[in-house]
Amino acid sequence: MTHSALALPRPAELSPSLPSAVREWPLGCGCAGPVLAMLDAQGWAVITDPDSNVHATSPDGGLYVGFLPEAPAARHGDLWHIRTLDANGEPVWQQTFPDGIPALAVAGFLAALIATPTALCTHCS
Repeated sequence: MTHSALALPRPAELSPSLPSAVREWPLGCGCAGPVLAMLDAQGWAVITDPDSNVHATSPDGGLYVGFLPEAPAARHGDLWHIRTLDANGEPVWQQTFPDGIPALAVAGFLAALIATPTALCTHCS
């Protein structure tokens, strides 16, 4: 079977007759509260620099999270910076999130990383 032959589900069409209270999706508010609370509860080192940017490092030093509203990259829309670091502190991979993403989505992304006990993908190994 080829990909073009797959019957992919289609999203329901939006209907103006649906009440607006059906579902409210999280919106970006520009705050870091949910992420920082979660990381603090997990024992991460969290510091705020003199420019009001927030930097957090996992207890093992292998993951860095930056909430950087005052960094030059934020002018280009990169508010969140997440990096995995090797034993020498060099980046292995990184992910950025724009200023419009809900902090709850960033917290969910990080929670999934924290909950994964191994570097190997269980589906690929």
